[in-house]
Amino acid sequence: MKINVETKLGQAVYRFEIEEKSDIEALHKAAVLGNPPLLCDECGNDKVDQFKLQSNKDAEGNTYVNVECNACTAKSKLGLYKSGGFFFHKFVKYVKKTV
Repeated sequence: MKINVETKLGQAVYRFEIEEKSDIEALHKAAVLGNPPLLCDECGNDKVDQFKLQSNKDAEGNTYVNVECNACTAKSKLGLYKSGGFFFHKFVKYVKKTV
């Protein structure tokens, strides 16, 4: 099954084309990517235009994709199930460790 999904975060519109052999897997990915979290668990922000999609790589080469709250900089990380598929974690604000 092939599904096209469009979602808006902040000023950007993202278009995803999902193609999976399993219909339920295609629907699962479309549901997650088409409905990113838009209520910050840290500050309560729920203004659709106050979120953005961002990504980064760490020193080991792992790629991270997050929805970031512009109001408080908390991030909701996109996770991967071991068996396949995606999910979003709760929003968490990064606090730099001091030594």
